[in-house]
Amino acid sequence: MTVSLTWKGPVGPGRIPDDPLIFENLCAAGVYVRIKTYEGGRYVAYAGQSVSLLARFDQHMSAMLSLASPLRDRSGEVIFTGDAGARMDAYNDLERVSVIAAADVSRVRFWYALCDDYFHTEHLNLVEGLLQRRLTLRLSDIENAVAAPGATPDDAPDRWENDFSGLDPSHRDVLADLLGAEPMTPGLLTGHAA
Repeated sequence: MTVSLTWKGPVGPGRIPDDPLIFENLCAAGVYVRIKTYEGGRYVAYAGQSVSLLARFDQHMSAMLSLASPLRDRSGEVIFTGDAGARMDAYNDLERVSVIAAADVSRVRFWYALCDDYFHTEHLNLVEGLLQRRLTLRLSDIENAVAAPGATPDDAPDRWENDFSGLDPSHRDVLADLLGAEPMTPGLLTGHAA
């Protein structure tokens, strides 16, 4: 069976929806791709999943603003590690580091695909793994290229297509370039299929 991931977004700084329906939808389960854009068209990506997408987006951005995650300069190079030692040093130079954090957060955009009648919450780990693997094949800067889940659920569809048709053309192009048009299959996780 083939399931379509219907992509929406982007959401991020300056793009937090004020429409109650969209806001409510973001409190639902799904997968997402976080993309930060840097000088020279460099992208740094992260693929994830959550039972409440909005809460997860908030975690990403608040971790950056609270200096609890790595920060990058305009070119995309890590200039702040986000560990306890770096934070202790940053407290002595808070004005400069806060500007770096705000600038890096401003680069964040989230695209997301909600669970539906065919894409169930039991498939979140599988689809997150498929997205992570796809990104590692197409992009060198992935912030969470971790091991995919060890087992595919018995009821999992065998093909996952990306539907970018609801996106603005410029956003569709970015996401399509990073995820590709070809379907993703669980074999992608073991290296046996694209």
